[in-house]
Amino acid sequence: MAKFEVVLKNDKARQYDRMALFIILLNIAVFVLFFFNSAERNVRYEALAGAVLCAAALGVDFYLRSVKKNAGKPYRDLCLLLITITWIALGNWWAAFINVVLALLFQVSQRQLKVSIDKEVILYPSFPQRKIQWDELNNLILKDGLLTIDFKNNKILQSEIIDSSAQLNEKEFNDFCREQLH
Repeated sequence: MAKFEVVLKNDKARQYDRMALFIILLNIAVFVLFFFNSAERNVRYEALAGAVLCAAALGVDFYLRSVKKNAGKPYRDLCLLLITITWIALGNWWAAFINVVLALLFQVSQRQLKVSIDKEVILYPSFPQRKIQWDELNNLILKDGLLTIDFKNNKILQSEIIDSSAQLNEKEFNDFCREQLH
C-alpha cells in the first residue's frame, strides 16, 4: 500500500511568531503597570514576578534563536504558560482564559503542515484536519515543488512544499495519484 507524505511550506509561521511576541510583550507591560499602580502588596509582587520571569524566558528564547540559531526551544511557550499562571495568581480568570486560547492557537499555527496521501483518503493539514476523498478531485499533481489539488467543484489548493520533501519522486507520486483518480 503506497503512502506519501508531503510537507508544505508554512508561509505565515513567522507572522504568527511575531504576533505571539507582541502578545507576550503586551502582557509584560500590563504586569509592570499592575506593579506600579496596585495598592496591594501581594498583587505588586505577583505582577513583578510574572513580568520578570516572562522577560527572562523571552531573553533566553531570543538568545537561542538569534545567537545559537536554535528555533526549536520551548521558551516562548514557557512565556505563555507563565503569563497564564500570573493572571490566575492575580485573580483575573478571563485574562488567563484569553491567553490560554491564544497559546493554543499559537501552537496550532506552528505545527508542521503535512499532507498524507494514500489509496483511501488524502489528509490535508487545515484546522481541523480535512479528509479529502479521491472522488472529490479532478487532479492531484506535484510539479516543481508545488502541490496542486484540483477539486471537481472548481476549487484549487496550491501550496509550495519544503526542501525536505524534495526526496519525493515526482514521477512516482504523480503516477500514483493518476491511478487513484482513474
